[in-house]
Amino acid sequence: MQKILDHLFYSILRVDLERGRVHVMHSVDQKNSVGTEREWDEYLNWYKQIVTGDALESLRSDKLLERYRLGQSSFSTEMPFQSVRGREWITMDVYMEEEAGVPYATVTIRKSTEDHLLKRIIELYVYSICDYFIYLDAKNNSYAMFSHSMDGTPLPPAICDDYETEIVKYAMDYVYPEDREKVIREMRLQRVIEQLETKKVHSFSCGIIDEARGYTRKRLEYRYYDKENQMILLSRTDVTDAYMEEKEKQDKLEDALEQARTDALTGMLNRQGMEHEVKMCLDKDEKAALLFVDLDNFKNVNDTMGHIEGDHLLRETADTLKNQVRGSDRVARIGGDEFLVLLRGIRSMEEVKVCADRICRMVTELSPSSNLQISCSIGAVMTFEEGSSYEELVNMADQRAYSAKNRGKNQVCCE
Repeated sequence: MQKILDHLFYSILRVDLERGRVHVMHSVDQKNSVGTEREWDEYLNWYKQIVTGDALESLRSDKLLERYRLGQSSFSTEMPFQSVRGREWITMDVYMEEEAGVPYATVTIRKSTEDHLLKRIIELYVYSICDYFIYLDAKNNSYAMFSHSMDGTPLPPAICDDYETEIVKYAMDYVYPEDREKVIREMRLQRVIEQLETKKVHSFSCGIIDEARGYTRKRLEYRYYDKENQMILLSRTDVTDAYMEEKEKQDKLEDALEQARTDALTGMLNRQGMEHEVKMCLDKDEKAALLFVDLDNFKNVNDTMGHIEGDHLLRETADTLKNQVRGSDRVARIGGDEFLVLLRGIRSMEEVKVCADRICRMVTELSPSSNLQISCSIGAVMTFEEGSSYEELVNMADQRAYSAKNRGKNQVCCE
């Protein structure tokens, strides 16, 4: 951990904004000051020896306290300084928070890259699309955040010596419940290293709770920086807009599929929709039964009472079928006056016969007049015993329904 801190930061400081006192947590240039406390403004005066310009004024304790009270939680400022090699840069990152009712600021001071122009390009075109860059020491279970977003998105601590514990805490606080288990699993060091052994990048996405924006979608990527020493770069990118756009497309596609599988007259499944449901049962080897329900004397209704009354009867039949089965079962109108009923979780043909007989009784009550007696003929097959495909099962059930009609209608044929 110490090597990472020395490599990335000149100093790490904890400032009590109300008292104007600073606790020196880490310092490369003033090692004797580590662990001590002093006046913050006095500590800043040391940097006046090397820093040019007036950027230090924005870091005075009264200025920081004013920013905090205005609701600003973090910011960064760059300062040029003159070294023996010429003009160079340092960056001060400030993170402000309240602890036990007292406002504090954590200040990290780091050297900017030798090529300042390159650094600025990276910040403009890379950091601007990333929430953070983390330098992760997998061997020591620690990390340091090298760069971070200023847009208020929830961030983990900038420095941490217990990465494994922190990822669980962050997930529980900010990750949406449906993604928490995945996030914790995919961020575990063992999992990250296992993935990086076979891939160049280990990545995944998840939903993050943002108080300002609501639901946000983030993509996390792990890459080796130094494989031998297990030093890893972790970045997180906001992909909310792309995710929402793709979700909208998927929702529209699902709506289109739903409409394509729905009978316009009755609102229940059509032939395509029932075929999909039956094939799923066959793929899962699920025990189920298929009923082919064919209305008797329906043509007489259309011929004597008109198609409007005929359509009304079809809708009533659809409602009757749905009311006679369970929520897990499926009902479809596959054309004209023909319906299919898929009964799930069936153990025997006796169960099927009980349900089919009940449907026959209820359909007879739908007769539109005493002169037009409506009934139905039903053919039943067991999906797990009598057919290996949707087409075979439907044809067999249809043949049995035809046999039921020939035997006098208003009955069930199971063989």
